Amino acid sequence: MDTLQNRGQTEGKWISSRMKGLFMTLLGAFCFSLIPIWVRAIEAYSSMSIAFFRALIGMIFLFFWIVQRREAEGIIEVRLLGWKYKLVLICVGFAMCLTPVTYYLAIMKTSVAKAVLLHYTAPIHVAILSPFILKEKNTVLTWIAVGTGLLGTALITEPASLFKGDYEEIQGIVSALISGLGLAGIFMFGRFLAGHIPAQVRALWGCVIVAIILLPFGISVPSSHFCHNLPFLAMLGTVSLAVPYTLFFKGANYITAQASSVASLFEPVCGIAIGFLFFGESLSPVGFAGAGIVLISIYIASRR
Repeated sequence: MDTLQNRGQTEGKWISSRMKGLFMTLLGAFCFSLIPIWVRAIEAYSSMSIAFFRALIGMIFLFFWIVQRREAEGIIEVRLLGWKYKLVLICVGFAMCLTPVTYYLAIMKTSVAKAVLLHYTAPIHVAILSPFILKEKNTVLTWIAVGTGLLGTALITEPASLFKGDYEEIQGIVSALISGLGLAGIFMFGRFLAGHIPAQVRALWGCVIVAIILLPFGISVPSSHFCHNLPFLAMLGTVSLAVPYTLFFKGANYITAQASSVASLFEPVCGIAIGFLFFGESLSPVGFAGAGIVLISIYIASRR
């Protein structure tokens, strides 16, 4: 009887932990879905300069957040990690750099619908690569969740003429595909470091690496443009970078990379409401069906 009771308590804690990880990932996806509001309000910035200031502001915010929580020793303890974990941490930074630069470029060169659809091919990359990188085996439910999630996203964006465009159109499509690969890298590398580096510290060092890589593009922006765009850059760096990446990395302590990447498909669903409320964009019945399918895929991922 005691054994059964202990087993029940253990299973209950496991389910509770998975739901906690799923909730963190969904909340992070919602924070990311606010990006178009800030990006569309920013003037005279390239995708690389936007990504630089976003990382710089996020880095400052995360540093004071960590210090305030008295976890500053976690920043220093990174040097005590083995070379493998340090290399993966650098890969997190490169993925955090690659993803916004290519995603913003895709939005500039092609339609938002196509950019979003191809950006969220990330679960496919995760499902294919995670068995090799993370040794996480894919189950039938994983592939069902990936398939239904991507189908739902496709219905939301309605990419009827995906490959009918000029050079800029193709450039946007390729950029969006690369951003999806970068997003997959964030999920997998973040999961790899789970339990070794605190979530906020992972996000902080990622921001530091992004800021270093994109520094030349940041210092070339006139100060007048910076002051004008500062409120929107601040929201990008805090609400749509520091907070969601911390939530994603923290959620990775409880759920697999596959489940995390599929749950992130909640972002385009939130984007529907944001597009309607802020930009007057309407959604067709097919789009509503797609939103429902994405929600189903998230549920399937949580049941893995």
